[in-house]
Amino acid sequence: MSRIGLVVCAAAALALGGCTGGNRSAINALKNKPAPDFELTDLGGAAVKLSSFKGRPVMLAFFGHG
Repeated sequence: MSRIGLVVCAAAALALGGCTGGNRSAINALKNKPAPDFELTDLGGAAVKLSSFKGRPVMLAFFGHG
């Protein structure tokens, strides 16, 4: 997985962690807000921070299963 893919997946998990389809107020509170900065380790062992992508587009993809 590429660095950007890792950041996208992590940001999605952080942004909607604990939110459900019935909790619209929590989802609406997240709209149009910047994601908090966080750091993860990529598959190569290097640290990657969301802030390192500042000024560049980052796509967040949300997935669910049920």
